[in-house]
Order: sequence, then structure tokens, then C-alpha cells
Amino acid sequence: MDEVEKYQKVNQCETLEELALVIESFADINGEIKGRVRYFNASKMANHCRDFNPTIPELLTREFGIRQQAMYIAHYTKKDK
Repeated sequence: MDEVEKYQKVNQCETLEELALVIESFADINGEIKGRVRYFNASKMANHCRDFNPTIPELLTREFGIRQQAMYIAHYTKKDK
């Protein structure tokens, strides 16, 4: 899968769970996902995505628009109480 396809997969996610599954699918054979500067454990990042906290977005990489998509989903899927 090339980079454009990865950006497209991330952009199609409508829930944090979908995004977490995409993050896991990007893992290499060592279970890591490439960030802009370093590698991250894909499983841990997927879990951070599932429990996304907008006050600490640095737990998700900006690569492939992952952090931006998580912030978008979190903002637009808030349930009114």
C-alpha cells in the first residue's frame, strides 16, 4: 500500500474504532507504524486512538493524517447528554 492509499484509508474512517483498526493494519512486521520522526508501537497507538483524549493528541502520529482524523472524529461525533 502506498502513502496516498494510506491517507485515503485514514480519511474514510468515521469512528475512532475504524481508525484504530486502520492504524493496526499499517503495522510493519515488527508491529510498528512509522511516524514523521520515529516509529511507534501500532497496538499502543490504536489503543490511544480508541480512548482518544484531545488534550493530549501527541499520542497519535501526524503521519497519514491520523491525528487530524482522530480530532475530527472526536469533535463531530460527540454525543449530547
